[in-house]
Amino acid sequence: MSVFSFNEETGYLSLIAHPVDSGFPITATQLIELLEQSDYCDFDVISANIGKLFSQSKDYKEESLIIAQAVNATVVINIDEKGMVAEATITTTKGGLLLSMEGAQKALADAGVKKGISPRALDSFLGQQFEQPAGSSYSAIIAHGRNPKDGKDARFVRLCSTAQDRVLSPQATQGGKVDMKNLGAIITVKPGTPLMQRIPATRGEDGYTIFGEIIPATPGKEHQLQPFEGTKIDPNNPDILIADCKGVPVALPRGMRVDDVLCFDNIDVSTGHVDFDGSVIISGDIKDGMHVKANGDITVIGFVESGIVESKSAVTIMQGAIGRKRENNETFTCHITALRTISIGYAQYCNIKTEQDLFVERQALHCDMSARRLIRVGKADKPRGKIIGGNILDAMRIETGELGAPAGTKTRVLLAQNWFELRDKQIQIADFEKVLATKVTALKQARKKAGQVAEPTQRQQLLNKITENEQHIKARTEHVNRQKLLIKRKITQLLSSCRLKVNELMHPGVELKIAKDSKQFSRIYPPHLLKLNEGKITQSF
Repeated sequence: MSVFSFNEETGYLSLIAHPVDSGFPITATQLIELLEQSDYCDFDVISANIGKLFSQSKDYKEESLIIAQAVNATVVINIDEKGMVAEATITTTKGGLLLSMEGAQKALADAGVKKGISPRALDSFLGQQFEQPAGSSYSAIIAHGRNPKDGKDARFVRLCSTAQDRVLSPQATQGGKVDMKNLGAIITVKPGTPLMQRIPATRGEDGYTIFGEIIPATPGKEHQLQPFEGTKIDPNNPDILIADCKGVPVALPRGMRVDDVLCFDNIDVSTGHVDFDGSVIISGDIKDGMHVKANGDITVIGFVESGIVESKSAVTIMQGAIGRKRENNETFTCHITALRTISIGYAQYCNIKTEQDLFVERQALHCDMSARRLIRVGKADKPRGKIIGGNILDAMRIETGELGAPAGTKTRVLLAQNWFELRDKQIQIADFEKVLATKVTALKQARKKAGQVAEPTQRQQLLNKITENEQHIKARTEHVNRQKLLIKRKITQLLSSCRLKVNELMHPGVELKIAKDSKQFSRIYPPHLLKLNEGKITQSF
């Protein structure tokens, strides 16, 4: 027969009779053991009441017979400060009711959670109540907000190949051989040929908090197609750029240009020097001492032999460029310069300079090279070409397979040399700030003197002139501050971006200078990266 009585309405568990009257149980320990062996073992024990039942009190009949209580499961909803995550914590039941789906949903609603609730996560979370000990707590994230997906900027897709594309990725004939003789005809476009397509910017996708508040997405930036010389916008589609004349397409940042094209088998004494306003394609070689100058792209399928090549666009030399070995401080006999990318198969005893990127497919021997951005020797992804001897006069980044030669050939590499120009500008700005500060002090003194002028009209004229000068100096000061901040950003970006990556070996005899710090290397190094860290050249392997 049970000694316990359970009231379902109140959730209290009581003894049927006081131990003094019933004679059982005899001690508090015996009572707790009985409770633990009963169906009420998970109940929350009220220890204070049990202690009083066995305290030998004369007024024992007034003491409560309640010894335990059934406690329902409870839930607490915690929300992060951004309103993006709701975490629920359940304290499991002690003989009471489990937390139901309806109860959990009500708790979420009371906490203001309206969106992002995961039914699967919530169901799994509630199901764990059967596995957890009575009165224990556990937590899980059951609602997520969604971050906005920003829109993509308008982008531009080329619909035709340029001369550089064709040369660097030539198409094979049916016999498997590459035919470059008819390159001019292959890449020439006709009026109406689609050149470039604009993919409009996207709006993005709004996000939301778990409270249902909308987080607006940032739409992508719109950019319009820019028709350059020889092109126009398709009258039937404003997002398509088409050719307006026959010629060679040249890719530009937000559009294309169609150049007149001049094709040669070779450039030699029979053709003379070439100076052309459009693009030039040479299916053979540029012979010794010949000059080729063009406003458009220059494409050479063969070699440049001690020639001069100058382009206001891009230069592509399929085979390579070779000059004569110079003595002492003589200039090279082979010069290649371009405002845009230079791509060349092989270079030896050459001076090569570009305002963008320089790509050498195999190796560069004893050359002077300079690029505003990247110099890569070897094929893309992981270049394994060689730079042996010579000077890299400036670049932001260099990537090569090998640098230097086993014999210790002197190889000089200079990176981030634009730092000196930017540093000079900083000094000039600092000097100008001193001049402005002197003028500000002089105007303050002039204002003080003007205030002492007795005649009102003259005094006001002086004050007005001083005010005008003060406003002028204020505007100049704001402009100088903007320039100062811009140059500081440029220096920071320059020093953080410049690096030299060697994918195979760096040999003795290499001299590296990044900005103003320099370092010489006298042994062989395995693949590693060199960059500037806190003003010093560091190596990481």
